[in-house]
Amino acid sequence: MSPCSDCSPPRHGYHTVMRRHARPAGPQGFTLLELLVALTLMALLSVLLFGGLHFGVRAWEAGGKHIEQASRVETVQNLLRRQVSQARRLPQAADAGSVAPFVGQADSLVFIAPLPVHRGIGGSYLFRLTHRETNGRSDLALAWHLYRPELLTGGLAEPDEEATLLEDIAGIELAYYGAVDEEQPMQWWDAWDGASGMPQLVRLRVEFPQGDPRRWPDLIIRILGSSN
Repeated sequence: MSPCSDCSPPRHGYHTVMRRHARPAGPQGFTLLELLVALTLMALLSVLLFGGLHFGVRAWEAGGKHIEQASRVETVQNLLRRQVSQARRLPQAADAGSVAPFVGQADSLVFIAPLPVHRGIGGSYLFRLTHRETNGRSDLALAWHLYRPELLTGGLAEPDEEATLLEDIAGIELAYYGAVDEEQPMQWWDAWDGASGMPQLVRLRVEFPQGDPRRWPDLIIRILGSSN
């Protein structure tokens, strides 16, 4: 009996075609389009990341600068409060006449006081607080000179040392509270001739240029040795 033609095994060529068109089962690589899309997304993420990082660094630097400026203002106020509060009257030269050891104007102050303890130098010094113009810039400066009784009558010599307390300011305003004589009431004055005594209080205001973020709270100093 001859074999059934319908039951004959499939021809070899059919299986060859099927194997040729079957998709391999292993992992596949990226196509060129997928690679381009991935690179574009990475570039966008990098721009956002480094842009945010740059902004964060700028914000940190601005915050640090603001803190530094505020700390500088506080340090200067503490220094002036300590020095001016210790202003004292000392003996003058015999020919001093009415020369005062404490003379205040609206933009300057001359007084006698000891140096800060941390400098390790004894004695009294003549201090001069001024609004100084230097190369078109205004600074708050403090100069000092070892005090001698004849110093005031001979004129203010070149200071032994001078320090810039605050740079680039717009101006200062000094005022003095007390009674300049027995006939005058206690009030604020824009000038003070200390020949007859010293004021009870000294007020210092510092103005900064427009747009400057620094702030100067009114500094009011009580003179410890005031007799008014």
